[in-house]
Amino acid sequence: MSGSIKKSIGLSSAVVLVVFVVIAFSVSCVTVRLTGLRYQKTIASQTLDMAEFTINADLARDTFNTRSVTDEYTSVQKKLKQYQENNSLDIRRISLVNFNSTSASYIYDTGGESLGAKLEYNDYTSSVKAELINGRSSMEHTEKGVMSCFRPLRTVDDNLCGYIIVELNEPYEYRFIPVGIGLFAAMLIACAVFVFILISAVNRRMLRPIRQITNSAVYLAGDDNAAEGKDASVFFATDRSDEIGQLSRALQKILFEINTNNENLSKALYDANHDGMTHMLNKRCYHSMEEMFRSCSNICLIYFDVNNLKLINDTLGHESGDYVITSAADYIRTILDEGDHCFRMGGDEFLVVITECSFRGISALVEKLDRESPIILSKPEDSVKCALSYGYAYSKGDRPYDELLAEAEENMYEKKNALKKQMNMPDR
Repeated sequence: MSGSIKKSIGLSSAVVLVVFVVIAFSVSCVTVRLTGLRYQKTIASQTLDMAEFTINADLARDTFNTRSVTDEYTSVQKKLKQYQENNSLDIRRISLVNFNSTSASYIYDTGGESLGAKLEYNDYTSSVKAELINGRSSMEHTEKGVMSCFRPLRTVDDNLCGYIIVELNEPYEYRFIPVGIGLFAAMLIACAVFVFILISAVNRRMLRPIRQITNSAVYLAGDDNAAEGKDASVFFATDRSDEIGQLSRALQKILFEINTNNENLSKALYDANHDGMTHMLNKRCYHSMEEMFRSCSNICLIYFDVNNLKLINDTLGHESGDYVITSAADYIRTILDEGDHCFRMGGDEFLVVITECSFRGISALVEKLDRESPIILSKPEDSVKCALSYGYAYSKGDRPYDELLAEAEENMYEKKNALKKQMNMPDR
């Protein structure tokens, strides 16, 4: 069921994402276009203001009528040219043109046209010829991406000198493509985040509880492959008041009881295979694994025995004896590697079985035991001293297991007798 819901949510989210992408793309295009137009108009207005401030209309009119180029005319032409070159990324051309009923003529031009050069009417200027001749209003025109702005320039006595024409570069809005891409990417990321949050929220609130309940129910039905349902700590939406919450509480109770029984069973199995005092594997566990040990061709057996355990029990009490036993177990743990096995075989006997070993490794271990011998297990203030005796046997081949075990035990007794003499222990 959660799979079908997830597919539906995924499809709906994809549709939402596509809609948001289209909206983001449209908004980006409109924003770029409006921003570009606004910037173009600002540049054109500033350029027209500069040209109107720089050009003396009366001088320009007299120069056009007489075709006599003066130093002042040349200076104005240079200023217009210099301004256009300094802003060449934005401005293509600055001109002052005189329009009449038959033709138009350049007075100033940064595009290379000389004083009095003819400018033919085009479709646009022909359509607004009356306004150009009258010279009372400003105009702007865009053709093939090129924006041209017109502003009339009149003399002191209010006679028309001509039109200042500023032609901008094309296509100007392409310069805002990085801005548009950035805005588009930001909105696309926002859409993706929105869809991710939506799917995450639905998954957390609906799909995950449904999936957990389904796995748990399948597990309860006897499907061992439903691994998720075996975890007793699985999250159930028990705080919800809807059907999912009711089902979660009921199933959680059932699963809790099952896991409690499993924990009790695990504890019982642990207790059955471990010694209660030392928490080492016990003799029962050893016998269950003995057949496996017999099939190993590379194996080492180390037999441990505690000297004077009976004497310390009789003299200082069983608490002191228990302390000695646990001390022996703690020491033996320090020499074990992962994969090694240690069994408490009796009251004061331990057997270590190493199945993954080499002669060099066993030699290093025995050297450590010899170096640390005598290994005192009793408390320093105890009047009876207990030490740990050991003997080992190593085989790499088809040597009988019973023979190897007997050798380890025999070596242990030799060490035990030697240790008694060394420490002047009584023969008990």
